[in-house]
Amino acid sequence: MKSSETLAWYPSQLPSVKLILGTAIIAVVKQGRPINTRTLIEYLYVVQAAKKMKLNDRIAMQTAIAVLKDNQNAHGHI
Repeated sequence: MKSSETLAWYPSQLPSVKLILGTAIIAVVKQGRPINTRTLIEYLYVVQAAKKMKLNDRIAMQTAIAVLKDNQNAHGHI
C-alpha cells in the first residue's frame, strides 16, 4: 500500500500523521541525531514497538512510515 493511496482513501488521518511526524522530528532533535528520513523511520519503528496503540493510531503510524519510505525511495541517494 502506497502512502499516496492511503491518504487519498482516508484523508481524515492526515492531521494524525502530521502530528506523529512532528513529534518524531522533535524527539530526534532532542537526541542530537541528524534529521533525515532514515533516523525518523528508525525512531517511529522504536516507538511503534514500545507502545500499545489504538487501531487508529497504529494506522496513522503505518501511514507516517509509508510516507517516509516513499519519500526515501523517491529522493534518497545511496
